[in-house]
Amino acid sequence: MIQLFHEKKETVRSLLNKLVEIGNNVTWRINNTYSNGIDQTILEIQIFENRMQTGRIAFQLEDGHVINYRYKEMEKRIPVQIVDMLLDVIGYEIQAA
Repeated sequence: MIQLFHEKKETVRSLLNKLVEIGNNVTWRINNTYSNGIDQTILEIQIFENRMQTGRIAFQLEDGHVINYRYKEMEKRIPVQIVDMLLDVIGYEIQAA
């Protein structure tokens, strides 16, 4: 189970680093906003462009379910998985370029 969490976190990091490559002065950070220590960990990704926050995505680490998000003018749709969400964000940035 721990290996699965590690792989998911690495996939998320890789996608965020891809966003940095294609974006315009994009940075990001991940915060652990909640953990009950047993079976629920909520992480929040904050995405910045030119030091201004342009996105915020909260998701559950264990199953990848996105709880809530906002990213620029992207249309909301829930439920969504974190990997799908980040691919959508990358697609949005590629179309905007």
